Amino acid sequence: MRTSTPKPLGELIGKVVSRLGIRRELEEARMVEAWADLAGPQILSVTDSVWVRRGKLFVKITSSTWRQELHLQRTQWVRRLNDHLGANLVQEIVFR
Repeated sequence: MRTSTPKPLGELIGKVVSRLGIRRELEEARMVEAWADLAGPQILSVTDSVWVRRGKLFVKITSSTWRQELHLQRTQWVRRLNDHLGANLVQEIVFR
C-alpha cells in the first residue's frame, strides 16, 4: 500500500517530460500552435508552413505583401507569442 501524499498533476507531467527528454520538442510544438492561435484566419490563409529551429519561429507566407507587413511587425509578434505562451520561448520570428 502506498502512503505518499498526492502530487499535483502538473508536477508529475513535468517530471515525465524531463525523464523522456522531450521538453524542447514540446516547447517547439507550443510555439507553432501559438502562431495558429494568434494569427487569425486572414493571416493563416496565407501561411504555408510554420516550424521552429533553435528558438526561431519560421513562418512561410505565400503573399509577398503580407510577408513584408508581418516582417515589419516581427518584434510585436515575438512579444505577443511569448505573452501567449507565458514564457520567453520565441527568440526571433522569420517570415519567408
